[in-house]
Amino acid sequence: MRFAPGLAPLRYRDFALYFAGLAVSSCGTWLETTLTTWLLYEITGSPLLLGLNGLMRAVPIFAFGLLAGTIADRVDRRRLLLFTQGGTALTSLALGVVVATGQVQVWHIYAAGVISATLGAFDAPARRAMYLTLVPRSQLQNADTLNAGIFRISRLVGPVLAGILIVAVGPAIPYFVNSASFVAIIGALLIMRTPPIVARERGSLWAETVDGVRYTLGKSVLAHLMVLESIHSLFSANAALVTIFAKDVLHVGPEGLGLLLSALGAGALVGTGSLVVSGDVLRKGRWMMVAGYGYVAAFGLFAWSASFELSAIALALIGLADSWWATMRNSIFQLQTDEAYRGRTLSAFLLVGRGLAQASQLQTGVAVEALGPPVAATVGAVIIGVAIVGVNAMDDEVRSFRDARTVTEEPDAGAS
Repeated sequence: MRFAPGLAPLRYRDFALYFAGLAVSSCGTWLETTLTTWLLYEITGSPLLLGLNGLMRAVPIFAFGLLAGTIADRVDRRRLLLFTQGGTALTSLALGVVVATGQVQVWHIYAAGVISATLGAFDAPARRAMYLTLVPRSQLQNADTLNAGIFRISRLVGPVLAGILIVAVGPAIPYFVNSASFVAIIGALLIMRTPPIVARERGSLWAETVDGVRYTLGKSVLAHLMVLESIHSLFSANAALVTIFAKDVLHVGPEGLGLLLSALGAGALVGTGSLVVSGDVLRKGRWMMVAGYGYVAAFGLFAWSASFELSAIALALIGLADSWWATMRNSIFQLQTDEAYRGRTLSAFLLVGRGLAQASQLQTGVAVEALGPPVAATVGAVIIGVAIVGVNAMDDEVRSFRDARTVTEEPDAGAS
C-alpha cells in the first residue's frame, strides 16, 4: 500500500468484499447498457426514441429518489441492497428470455428500464451511505476513488465484451451474462459484517424527507455541488450521444461503438489510477475546478472530430478529466454531510446525478434532431463550462475547499 496510498481501503475486509463483488456486477451492467442502447437504436432508428429510453429510466429516480434516501437512513442498508441487487438480476434475466425468443419489442426494453431504474433509485443512496461503515473517514476519498475505479474498469471491459458478443452469439446472451454477474455482489453482501444502523428518534417518512431536502439546500457547498452535478449529468458525453456519433458521424458498427465507449473508460481508468497512486488530495476544490475545465475542452474536441482515432482520443481525455472531477465532487459532498443526513443528502445528489443522466438521453435526442450531432455536443460543452465558471465565481468555499482533517482515526469495520 506504501506505493499506492489510494489502495488503503482494501485493507478492510468488508470494503474488499464490496469492491470485488461490485467489480464483477458492474462489468455485466455496462455490457447490458451497451447492448440495450445498440439494440434499441437498431429497432427504431430514431435518436428521439433512443433518448426516450433514458427518460423512462429517469422517471423512477425522480419519483422515488428522495424517499429512497430517507429509507436508507432508517433501515439495514445491507438487507436493502440484497433486495435491490436480486431484483435487478431477475429483470435482466427476464429481458434476456424475451430477446432470445425473438419477441422483443420497444416496450419490453422500456419496461425493463423502468423496473431496473426503480430498484436502482433505492440501491444507490444505500450503497453510498454505507461507505463510512466499511472504511474510516480518513479513507473516504480513497474509497470513492476505488468505487469510481470499478465503474471505469466496467466501462472499459463491458462495451468491448458487448460488441464481441453481439456479433458472435447475438443480443440475448449478454443479458444472461449480466444476470449471472449479480451473484458476486449478492454473495459479498451476504458475508459482510456491517454494524447495525444507529438508533435515533424518527419522524414520519414525509417529514424526514423534507428535512433532508432543507438541510441539503441550506448548505451552500452542497447546493452548489448539486448544481454542477445537475448540469454535468444533463449535458455530458453520454452513451446515447456516443452511439449517434458512432453510427451517423463515424459510420462504424457495434465493435466500433464498443471501442469508443471503452476509450472513455480507458481514460477514466488512467485518471482513477493516478488518484490511487497519489492518495488523498488535500486541495479538493481547486482540483475539481481544474478537472472540470479539462472536461469541457476535451468534449469540444470530440464534438468536431470526424476521425475515429481522434474521437477515441477525445473520449479518453473526457474520461480522464471526469474521473478527477467526479471523485472530488463526491468526496467534498460526503465530507460536508452530517451522518444523520447522509442517506438523504446522497439521495438528493444521486437524484440529480443519476436521474438527469438518464434524462440526458432525451435531451441528446432532441438536440441532435434539431441541431445535428456536432452542434448539439458543442452546446452541451458550453453549458457545462458556463456552470463551472458560475459556481467558481459565486462560491469561494467550493473552489477553495481543503480537507484539513487528521488521518489518525480507526474504522468501525475490521481490517483484514
